[in-house]
Amino acid sequence: MALKREAELRFETFDVGANGEVVASLKGLAQRGSAPGLWLWGETGSGRSHLLQASCELADSAGRSALYLPLTLLPAAPVALEVPRTHLVALDDVECWLGSRELEVALMALYERQLAAGGQFLVAASGGARRLDFALADLASRCRALPSFALLPPDDEGLRRILRSSAGRQGLELDEAVLDFWLHRADRSLPLLLGELERLDEAALADQRRITIPLIKDVLGL
Repeated sequence: MALKREAELRFETFDVGANGEVVASLKGLAQRGSAPGLWLWGETGSGRSHLLQASCELADSAGRSALYLPLTLLPAAPVALEVPRTHLVALDDVECWLGSRELEVALMALYERQLAAGGQFLVAASGGARRLDFALADLASRCRALPSFALLPPDDEGLRRILRSSAGRQGLELDEAVLDFWLHRADRSLPLLLGELERLDEAALADQRRITIPLIKDVLGL
């Protein structure tokens, strides 16, 4: 069972920063399918899910079929991987299935089906394949043989660009003084910052206000 992808999660909306090499590799995989697959890893908020869905979108636009399978949202059962034949399968949060022999056998079977049909196997996880524990040695061997890329989290300028872009898509404007005040006091975790932006958006809409330093103080308690 594949879930609907988020339309805005495209390569055009990803802030590349220091991740140019991995973005180029993903684009090549999505468009040409020149490699059996790729293992993508990074901390929460690094953009793993964004890039998997962007890869599927690009594959679709290139006339290739693609499926995005977020394993944390699917039933933890082999039947969840009984999917139609497709050029590209993108598995998100694969670490949540590791450690179970039954689930790893299903992952292995999907990998083999993709390989036999000339398709690709794109995986995202919280850590590199060599850092994670597998129950099935054959699956571990194949995953560890895939090209592996670590996503680097955005730096301060990257966070500014992402927040301004996200605000712009919601019809909001963040000026430099507001960003300076916010980022100097907030947790630098991107998921937390984007959650705070949602709260600010709701408060600004309710009160018919712009996002200002006083609004940030009121809503976020900074």
